[in-house]
Amino acid sequence: MDDFTFCQGNSLADEDQLDSPKPMPRVSDLCIDDKSDSAEHGKPKVSSDTSSKFFQVAPPKVKSTEVQETATPKGSTFKQPVAIAKPVRRAKVPFEKGYSQMDWLKLTQTHPDLAGLKGSSNKRLISMDEVKQHKSEGDVWTVLKGRVYNISPYMKFHPGGEDMLMKASGKDCTALFNKYHAWVNAEFLLEKCLVGFLDVPM
Repeated sequence: MDDFTFCQGNSLADEDQLDSPKPMPRVSDLCIDDKSDSAEHGKPKVSSDTSSKFFQVAPPKVKSTEVQETATPKGSTFKQPVAIAKPVRRAKVPFEKGYSQMDWLKLTQTHPDLAGLKGSSNKRLISMDEVKQHKSEGDVWTVLKGRVYNISPYMKFHPGGEDMLMKASGKDCTALFNKYHAWVNAEFLLEKCLVGFLDVPM
């Protein structure tokens, strides 16, 4: 039988004078810290202290004016931007003296014939062709939600000015009205200007 000589060899760590590697933390022990104030948003920042077993993620910059928190299935929360629909802005024209909305309401209670019916019924059916004939200054008709109005007396009382109302002359202004005044009770405001109802062909 051959003899074998056993000797103890030096480890790689002893030869290169390297420290023994530290054990890596388990993935389940990691936690995310979203409160980092790092200047590089959106990039993870790993903590230098491995004993704490966490890394930090800076939240992305949000251009929206509002942020809402959303819960995740694990019970934590994260922030995400919320799109905000801005209302349509329009230029308001200063009222002339005696032409405020209060003055208009007073006029509707005192004027005997704002619609200019001259005794005719305001329940008759009116074709769109007839509406189109009334689109000149002093004689302005429009259709709003199936009702035909003579808005000539209201021109100077309109907060948006006469030019805006002229865009509705001789036309159906329902879409334009809903864009700017969807909350306004037009049936009450223009009740005394009603001349009839739009005759829609079947």
